[in-house]
Amino acid sequence: MPEGTSIQSRINYPGIAAVLLLFIVATVAGGLLGGGTEIGLFLGSAATLTPFVFLAAAAYLSLIHPALKYPAYLILLAVVLGLAVLSFALGVVTILPPEFLLTGNPDPAAVDERVTSQAAIEIFLLFCACTGALALSFTPLLRAVRIRLASRLDFSPYNRVHTIALVTVFALTLIPLVPVAVTGVPPYLSETFTGIIDADTTFFEGAVSVDIYTLFWTIVASFVIVGLFTTRKLPESLERLGLTRPGARELLLAVGFGLALVGLFSLLDLAIGSVWEALGWPLTDTEAFERFLVPYLTPVGILVASISAGFGEEISIRGILQPRFGIILPAMLFAALHAFQYNWDGIISVFIAGLVFGVIRSRYSTTVCAITHTTYDFVLFLALLLGFSVI
Repeated sequence: MPEGTSIQSRINYPGIAAVLLLFIVATVAGGLLGGGTEIGLFLGSAATLTPFVFLAAAAYLSLIHPALKYPAYLILLAVVLGLAVLSFALGVVTILPPEFLLTGNPDPAAVDERVTSQAAIEIFLLFCACTGALALSFTPLLRAVRIRLASRLDFSPYNRVHTIALVTVFALTLIPLVPVAVTGVPPYLSETFTGIIDADTTFFEGAVSVDIYTLFWTIVASFVIVGLFTTRKLPESLERLGLTRPGARELLLAVGFGLALVGLFSLLDLAIGSVWEALGWPLTDTEAFERFLVPYLTPVGILVASISAGFGEEISIRGILQPRFGIILPAMLFAALHAFQYNWDGIISVFIAGLVFGVIRSRYSTTVCAITHTTYDFVLFLALLLGFSVI
């Protein structure tokens, strides 16, 4: 039986067309309106999810319309290249002296003095590392690689949707790690980036709103990515994502898990920090990191941030990825997505947290996992609001 025969009758063309139109209109309208209004923030928050929605739709539809595999692979290439360019740009921001980027019209002579041979070498290494990570991201296109991975994971090495998903996972895992690996400093905590924040008093405006709006678009995109309107109907999509209605016992378990993880990771972070200090390795700059949390240090802010991170990250990572790619690979991706803001001590801590969340997802559900994550983040934010440094 042809690969697409089993799903041809299940495709809801009006549904998938409506979703694609919704995301493209939201992205364009959000760009035109800008971030000055709530509607502009809401619509613009769809932009980061739009490429993944189109990629998923093209991949699914290519199973019955083979010609669509070409736009699917082009979108995939654009997504991976875009991620590599972003990582390279953030790495350059980390390497260059603050005065160079923070001065409106730097004197060329001053630039020559500032961009030392060491900076030039680091930028070259950064470029090579980004290029290498980019190349490695596409290794799942090799059948032998897919077959080897499929022997340990629950995906088909011959399914185009799974292949495209695996390339995306590789890219999101490898490429964000490059800047901190080359420079030793997370880009968002670099002197230059914090200087940009200090110079722009409006930098954090609308941050809380953007988080809740992004959660909405993430949930919609997640349903499309697991095949809503193409291979699955709504009940099947809910089951695939692991979203269930929790009972009282599950709610209590999730909250208890979250509270227990606060204590566990407080001890774990102390242990990791002690090892890092003993070895002379750089630790995450806690003071610089906590500056990013200032907009959320209100009762409403901590609630929004906790729910957005807890449900958004668990649905999009444990919900979408774990059934196909197991616990470890999504946990690695989860950690890598924090590499712009944490140094290696924090990245390792996040990876271990990802493993724990993965076990909870496999034993219970994504819903329980998301409530656990939300509880954990809420307690940490609440401690910061009360003046305790727990990050």
